[in-house]
Amino acid sequence: MYSMAPYRQMAKPTAPYTKRAPSPPPVLIPPTHWAVPMKIVPRYDNVDPASLSKEDLAIITQNGLELVAQDSAAHWTYESRRVAQSILDHIYLGPSSIARNRQWLREQGITMILAARDVRQAGLNIMAFDKLAQEMGIEARYVDVSGYHELIRAFPSAVRMINDHMLRIYREQAVETSNMSVQNGAMVIDETTFKRGKVLIFCETGNDRSASIVCAYLMAVFGMSTVQVCQFINYKRFCVSMDEDLKHTLRAYEDILLAERTVHQHELLRSNLTTLVQKKAKRGIDETVDDDGDDGMTGMHQYQSSDRDRFLGRDNFTPFVDA
Repeated sequence: MYSMAPYRQMAKPTAPYTKRAPSPPPVLIPPTHWAVPMKIVPRYDNVDPASLSKEDLAIITQNGLELVAQDSAAHWTYESRRVAQSILDHIYLGPSSIARNRQWLREQGITMILAARDVRQAGLNIMAFDKLAQEMGIEARYVDVSGYHELIRAFPSAVRMINDHMLRIYREQAVETSNMSVQNGAMVIDETTFKRGKVLIFCETGNDRSASIVCAYLMAVFGMSTVQVCQFINYKRFCVSMDEDLKHTLRAYEDILLAERTVHQHELLRSNLTTLVQKKAKRGIDETVDDDGDDGMTGMHQYQSSDRDRFLGRDNFTPFVDA
């Protein structure tokens, strides 16, 4: 038996050995120019049709108004991290301390607070805001996860919580018109008394778990990519810091949203085509006879045709109708 020792002495490793799994490549967020604002226009093509209808999207986004974000780095101060920033007209992001500021909640017209907690905090009843919410007449909801790996499972329910709340606040203030049709009921809002729903999303610092939920909401409702949401949220709240785990979680959620949107859009298109074919009118007896006086077969006038005689004098009768 030959020994391998001489050959091992002829080579040496160029890097230290490691036994862990290889790390995924980093998600690079390109720098933006502080003087150039980010503009986003909501489009229904970017939304999963199984989650929102066109009418729902119009209500939530106020009929698709353009969103503009200016870079906040120029006027950012250290104290700014202790308050909440408006990411959208109806979404605020901040630390847990701002959720206890009753005056701020009242001034901003917050109608729901959404806490992103560690599941251990929920078990110890830490960061519980039910009593405060009941006192102020607002809604309190929670997203409890044990780590970043569970966020991707919590994103859809968090997005649904926010959208359901916004739609409920709108419809509770809607007044049905007197000439409302059965199929398409129109709702009119009294602009003088209407108060739009507003949601405060927070965690301990307002910079990681809660920020990722806001990013997931922007991706689901506005169709933004991982890079776009990271840039957009930094424009609004400069202290947000996304580590690589959160970025990869958002990237995976982006792929899931794209797959679901593609499948559901295809299913909706196929369903619409099937309905269109089913609604096509059935051919009547008059359509079987030429209008130019020739039935195309015998050269006889349509009322002289022997086949026509068997239909004369019959009452209208439909043997089958659409279910």
